[in-house]
Amino acid sequence: MAEGQFANPGPLGLGGFALTTFVLNVHNAGLVPAALDAALPLGLFYGGLAQLIAGFMEMKTGNTFGMCAFGSYGAFWIALASLVYFTKLGLVPAASLGPALGITLIAWTIYTTIMTLLTFKTGHTTLIVLFVLLDILFILLVIAHYSGSVAIKTFAGYEGILTALVAWYLMWEGIKAQFDTAS
Repeated sequence: MAEGQFANPGPLGLGGFALTTFVLNVHNAGLVPAALDAALPLGLFYGGLAQLIAGFMEMKTGNTFGMCAFGSYGAFWIALASLVYFTKLGLVPAASLGPALGITLIAWTIYTTIMTLLTFKTGHTTLIVLFVLLDILFILLVIAHYSGSVAIKTFAGYEGILTALVAWYLMWEGIKAQFDTAS
């Protein structure tokens, strides 16, 4: 890497997104219910803070899409984990958690749909697949939340695991590209 050149922040953001998404959706799928206890701190630090840092780093590279994606989804994870923690600490009334989570999921579905449509401008197939899967995940989570359907939440969990696997693949592509150009 040349002096003054920055590393690609994308793999860091994708790693934080993938791992946190995977752990939360292992919980949603009902595979390991206690995974929620791991997903919350991950949401604050790896899915949250690491993605937020990646977003700031993307700004330095001039990648507006990456800045918005990593910055926003990093903030999403921090906000989501905080909402749950604040409820547990009594700072948010327990009765407010359901409606607050519902409107949060709707808002993030709208945001994700906008970002998904923008991915089609990139022509990057794996990125498009990732955002389509993420949009489907948010839609399923909204439906599961408002219907109370355990079956839809479980299906969303498995779809979220697939979303995480695609994000890990994109992370791998980003890191591998450094080695390909070094050869």
